Amino acid sequence: MKVLSLNGSLRSASNTQRALDVALAAASAAGADAQALHLGALQLPWCDGRPDESTYGGDAPALRAAILGADALLVGSPEYHGSFSGALKNALDLVGPTELRGKLVGLVATARGDAGAMNTLNHLRHVFRWVEAWVLPAQVSIPRAGEAFGADGAILRPGLEDELARLGREIVRFGGLLRATPPG
Repeated sequence: MKVLSLNGSLRSASNTQRALDVALAAASAAGADAQALHLGALQLPWCDGRPDESTYGGDAPALRAAILGADALLVGSPEYHGSFSGALKNALDLVGPTELRGKLVGLVATARGDAGAMNTLNHLRHVFRWVEAWVLPAQVSIPRAGEAFGADGAILRPGLEDELARLGREIVRFGGLLRATPPG
């Protein structure tokens, strides 16, 4: 099984990336071929709504191929103004429904404030349901993310590492169930 993480933060050392790394490592430990894709490393054009996603240039074809080749996605985003990042929205808009339909998705979101990133998770859940992806019931919202991780990236908040690792294991467990079920 191949699990791909997709980070909606353009900063390479973001708290979102740190959280995704823990979940991805747990997916790898559970037997997945785990790979990270960082949007900040890609040259993606702006989606302009053209009817054929395959005509976008830059790294859009590589993004579509990576997502199509994955059995499951771990998707993370910081919360920006009550939703997920514009960079992640643009990346998802560059991907056609064929690449996302039937894909299993696990969600992680980070926030600055006490309330956490539930809006971000709900908005992502809605988008993935719209393209007929399967979103895990388990998800991870990280409030006050700046306090949850140390400067060296170590997790400081009790229980957070277990929560993220559980998400990584769940993506492999449920992904295996989806792979074992032929499309009907």
